[in-house]
Amino acid sequence: MQTGDGRVLSLRNELAKWLTNPLVASRALVVFLVATVTVFGNSTGSLPPIGDVNLPVLYGLARWDSGYYLGIATDGYAIFQHGYSFRPLFPLAIRALYPAFPWLDVRSAEVLAGFLWNLVAIGIAAFYLERLTKQLLGPAIASSTLLLLAVYPSTFFFTVIYSEATCILFIVASLYYLEKGRILLAGGLGFLAGLARPEAFLVAIPFLLKGIFEDQKFRKLLAGFTVLASVPAFGVYAYTQTGNILAPFQSEATGPKCTILCFFNNPVYQVANGVLPYTINFVTMILAVIFVAIPLIRGNVSSKLFPYYTWAFVLLAVVFYSGEVRSFARFALVVPPVFWAQAEYSALHLRFFRGLIVVYSVLMCLATILWVNWYPML
Repeated sequence: MQTGDGRVLSLRNELAKWLTNPLVASRALVVFLVATVTVFGNSTGSLPPIGDVNLPVLYGLARWDSGYYLGIATDGYAIFQHGYSFRPLFPLAIRALYPAFPWLDVRSAEVLAGFLWNLVAIGIAAFYLERLTKQLLGPAIASSTLLLLAVYPSTFFFTVIYSEATCILFIVASLYYLEKGRILLAGGLGFLAGLARPEAFLVAIPFLLKGIFEDQKFRKLLAGFTVLASVPAFGVYAYTQTGNILAPFQSEATGPKCTILCFFNNPVYQVANGVLPYTINFVTMILAVIFVAIPLIRGNVSSKLFPYYTWAFVLLAVVFYSGEVRSFARFALVVPPVFWAQAEYSALHLRFFRGLIVVYSVLMCLATILWVNWYPML
């Protein structure tokens, strides 16, 4: 039986271990970059989509789609033409937390609330991701996975006013409890992931495949359909507000974006207007697709990992065809199999791993600088 001092020492050790988790520790670098670039950066000269908030040093946390999340949190969806492209879970977190900062104006309080929520969310997500990866692939792959995700070119989205931290929290928690056999809880958490990001409902794929090929079929299929239910659930909410159950789909289809077809329609113009953003996103997408697709094509993915790699491949295929090209790196950010595959390969190719860490780190710093300065790293 542990004494009081023993419990305190154990708690301190756990806290120290958590703080040195690469995904958690890298938040300090991201915040440093955001703050430094906010103070010393240069504007692109174009009219920013949203105004800066009165939050010294950290107002660069809110750029591009941040305005949608902040506006939805206080005013709901009705004020935005394309608001239904954004799911409600992250705005709800901001809405619940921003009154805790009454000395700030509303917008500044929202940014601070979203920033602090993201720090908590990614901290909990790191806890679940480490344990999930250890269970599936072992401790060495878990460490490499966390390090790759910590320096991934779009990792700053876990810290800024976007919904990625919320999304990956519920995705990895859902998959962790799925592996632990707490299937209905896993389905409920997957449902919440679908209310954080539009594409997150595809995490139902591992549930459905496991329901077909493994035991406890009914529970796994039920949990999979629970995850899928996030799509009609949000549609029903949209119907109560607009009278149109298809409003989320129409908003996503008509929102301004440059898909892969748009890009190749005039690649010279697109690249000339954004060399670095397009380069960063294409490099990360190509690597993600290669490392997920090759094991599936060769058939050397274990039966335990096959449902997860299939989910990753489907999601990347959908994103590649219909997603914003300058968001490729962000879409892959919440898909653990992308990093599992790279970590597994790296275990046998240490030089590749070190090179990949260096390349990702450089691209992450560049991407953060571009985003804070209003370049279209969307």
